Amino acid sequence: MNREAQQIARAQRGFTLVELMVSLVIFSFAIAGVLSVAVAMTRAHREQRRVVQTENAVRAPLDFIVDAIRQASPGVTTGTIKDAHDCTFSSGAISFVDSEIGPDELTVVYASGGIVSTTHSAFTSTSTSITIPAAHLSQFAIGDYVLVTDTTQGTLARVSGVTSTALSIDTITCTTAFPAGGYPQGSILLRAQRARFTVGAVDGIPTLLMYPNGSSSYEPLAEGIEDMQIAVGVDSNSDGALTPASPFLTGGTTSDEWAGNVATDTLPAGTIRAVTVVLVSRDTAPLTGTASFYQPGDALNHPGSTTADRYRRRMLSTTVEIRNLAGSP
Repeated sequence: MNREAQQIARAQRGFTLVELMVSLVIFSFAIAGVLSVAVAMTRAHREQRRVVQTENAVRAPLDFIVDAIRQASPGVTTGTIKDAHDCTFSSGAISFVDSEIGPDELTVVYASGGIVSTTHSAFTSTSTSITIPAAHLSQFAIGDYVLVTDTTQGTLARVSGVTSTALSIDTITCTTAFPAGGYPQGSILLRAQRARFTVGAVDGIPTLLMYPNGSSSYEPLAEGIEDMQIAVGVDSNSDGALTPASPFLTGGTTSDEWAGNVATDTLPAGTIRAVTVVLVSRDTAPLTGTASFYQPGDALNHPGSTTADRYRRRMLSTTVEIRNLAGSP
């Protein structure tokens, strides 16, 4: 074989087995690097989505409760509101049940839907219906709560029917819910909601619940809410300000005008002017793996846990001033 033929044969012989194996190893390392980057990016994206979901889970219900508190005690500047069908409800437009070992409960009477009318007949403890302008009747439905007020006191009644001239109401069982002589013709009437907010478990998942209009049946508002803490501020010395300005700044002294923010405190005498709400959301599913990274923190007077778990959490708080009470900003 001449030299030219040898050169052609050498050029056509291809890769040796060793060269091919080395190439495959190098290619495998390159692919592994690309895959590790892709897996890390996917994991980071998934974690970011869960962070956003955890925050959204607490932000939406917090806004809902804040709107209810801001509209509390509509048309009743004193906050004195009673239920014509429930004599056990006598705590006014805003009340709360404080707990230092679990979630608090909050009850709010607030305007619902912005429907305002006037009565065309007196409303007393013996009334079975309330006459209002015919043009307003279509704004109400069976099961609605209406609030009749003379601006000093308000009484809630439940609509049982809507006729062509009046709102029929459930039988009144609480005569003490009325002022002396009842409400005269021309009193303010509006649609209202009496809602109790609490935290419970639905299918094993912590959930913020709302019990509407004194009902014993709840409506789930947001899943993943594991704690709700409430603090209320009362300007008991009538100086136009709450002392301290925030429930997070208190040391629990005798001049403290907040309740629900420190252990064993009591509600000062007077009208509630502001409410602080703290909500804690928790992932509905734990992180994968066995390591525990997260530890529930303190929420007002509810101490956090000393035991870590695998659930990510987000805590948000806000303070709301009540618009409708005398002396409020």
